[in-house]
Amino acid sequence: MHLRNVHLFLLTFLYLYVGNLYAQKNNTKDTLSVYTLIARADELAAVGRIDSALKINSTAVEQSRKLKFERGEGYAVLKKAELLFKQSENKEAIHYDSLALKIALQLNDGPLLAAVYHQMGLHASYFSKHEEAVALFEKSLKSAYELEQSSNTASVYNSMGQAFMEMGDFENQMLWQTKALTLYEKLDDDDGIAQTLNNIAGLYYELGKKQEAIMYGKRAVVIRERIGNYDELSTTYNNLSQIYLFADSFQQAQHYGELGLKFAGLSGSKNKLAHAYTSMVLLMNRQRKNNEALGYEKKAIAILEQTGDNVMLSRRYISAAILSSSKEVNDSAGAVSFYNKAINLATRINSRMNIRDGYYFRSAFFNNYKDYAKALDDYKKHILYRDSLVSLETSSKIADIETKYETEKKDLEIERLKTEQRIRQLEIEKQKAVITGNLSLAKQKESEINLLMQQQELQDLRLKEKDKELEKQLLVTRNDQQQLKLAQQEKELQDKQIQAQKQLRNLLIAGALLILILAVVLFNRFQIKKKLEEQVHLQEMRNSISRNLHDDIGASLSNINILTELARRNATDPDKAKEYLSKAADDIQHVSESLSDIVWNINPRYDELNNLFVRMKRYAADMMDGKNISYEMNFPEDASEVKLGMDQRRDLYLIFKEAVNNMVKYSRATNAKVEVLISPNSMKLLVKDNGGGFDMNEVKEGNGLRNMQQRAALLKASLTVESEPGKGTTVNLDMPLG
Repeated sequence: MHLRNVHLFLLTFLYLYVGNLYAQKNNTKDTLSVYTLIARADELAAVGRIDSALKINSTAVEQSRKLKFERGEGYAVLKKAELLFKQSENKEAIHYDSLALKIALQLNDGPLLAAVYHQMGLHASYFSKHEEAVALFEKSLKSAYELEQSSNTASVYNSMGQAFMEMGDFENQMLWQTKALTLYEKLDDDDGIAQTLNNIAGLYYELGKKQEAIMYGKRAVVIRERIGNYDELSTTYNNLSQIYLFADSFQQAQHYGELGLKFAGLSGSKNKLAHAYTSMVLLMNRQRKNNEALGYEKKAIAILEQTGDNVMLSRRYISAAILSSSKEVNDSAGAVSFYNKAINLATRINSRMNIRDGYYFRSAFFNNYKDYAKALDDYKKHILYRDSLVSLETSSKIADIETKYETEKKDLEIERLKTEQRIRQLEIEKQKAVITGNLSLAKQKESEINLLMQQQELQDLRLKEKDKELEKQLLVTRNDQQQLKLAQQEKELQDKQIQAQKQLRNLLIAGALLILILAVVLFNRFQIKKKLEEQVHLQEMRNSISRNLHDDIGASLSNINILTELARRNATDPDKAKEYLSKAADDIQHVSESLSDIVWNINPRYDELNNLFVRMKRYAADMMDGKNISYEMNFPEDASEVKLGMDQRRDLYLIFKEAVNNMVKYSRATNAKVEVLISPNSMKLLVKDNGGGFDMNEVKEGNGLRNMQQRAALLKASLTVESEPGKGTTVNLDMPLG
């Protein structure tokens, strides 16, 4: 069974049933001993003793060469290729495959050719050359196995189905594997039945049919357990583990995964053991047990480092790096080390696909750790190798097309030579028939000659069509290559544009940062300036309070002290003492009001203008009620939108207080009006009475009036006082807002 993510490890390499074939070819004692040695090597390999199998098989090779028994040498060399492939000695295995093919072609031995083509197809499939594998399997069937209808035939059917599965052609996969299963069951070949059931389970796995996949997988396990072939039993257990993992049955997946690991160890196959470890990696990773997964990955890596399968080793390094950087492991240094090993090894063996993937995943790793310079550098290298792979693939396609064409051309030429040879033979037979007078036989031979000549013409036409087809395919492929070059040039242009955009973006970011820094600096300067202004204002306020306390309250307290002393000295004169105490009481009242005004003015609770108006109304009402003055007061209902500073509120209040105080003390009024009007740009204050008034020309400006004018100037307001004897007094304040 081939699961997509581990298919390289799940190939069943070869099923050669040499006994029947060998018996048909040579029955002498010496030649039979060669076949016996090969069969013994096969038995040892089945129980995992690959090294011992290679030694015995080498004896078979030497003995067949000593006897000049070429057919036996062909089978022995083919078995050596199979054993070497199991040990991941891929280059050596391919060399011996080619040697076996050369011997088979020289001998024109159909069964040997069939066996060689089958094994070559399996090896091509291992390297993901599935179309090539299908062509080799077809040659295997054509050479002998289709007519033979043996276990060898069923094995090729099975392999054909696997190749179609890798190409995503599940319909053809099921067709060929059903043919294989039917033939295996007819032959009572349990090993073949198990292998095919395993592969059908893989098909249902790919189709997402969990229960069917489990059912076929379990049937394969039952047969494998009965046979006791550790090598294949390990593969079957691991495959069933993957199916259960796919079905989220972790307990069952763990059970069969551990069995697969156990029998992989018993098989002696390093390849199988490495595969078992990687299966456990998938199982642990799926359960987020990445520390355990990394442990199994390191064991697989240790085996691959011994066997020298560098392509697979570089991929396992990448997997180990990804696991090291996971949240559970969190070993960034280990991840970097594995990434470096993967890329260095892939570069040394020129595995462009692994180089591409190594740079891609390392770029993502650096990006996650915010090392953007390294991430960008690795991503550029990933793109470079990705594009070069496309170019290399195009060149490889051209070479494959030419090779395929040359092979078919040679096959057609061989057929043509055979046809010409047969025509010459028929001409001779026809002449003999004419000489003997057998005209009917001569006519028959002539008909055969005509038929062969027509076939030859047809072959010539086919050869010409192949020429045209090759030319067409080469043109298409080269056009694709040109399109790729254009795409690469366009990409380079886009990269330059992106680079220019990045530079512009960086400049904009730098400009924005500069503006931000300047804004921060200016804001800090503004805050410092504001704090300094607040400190100056606070100092001014303290000075003002100090002056008020010293000038006004200090003078009043001194006056109170003098009056109380005078009252004490005139204790014997009650009237005078009472007069002095009364004046002292007035001064005490004045001090109390002044202190209250100071506290009120600096208290932040009274920052709103509405609170100021409440205090003004209360003061005016108390003063006028004390003198029995009827009054009318008009203040805005809501002045919350108007904001005045502390000094402005104080000056406005003191002007108002002075005006009301003068009216109450000196006007002898019976009616008064107090009014505040607010417009968008100004505030107007009116204090008016119907008292005795005074002559503006005769009255000298006192401290009260002068203080009012000074405070109005501070408010940038205009203050007017209008009065005539007998007509009362009017005080108007016009104060700008904003």
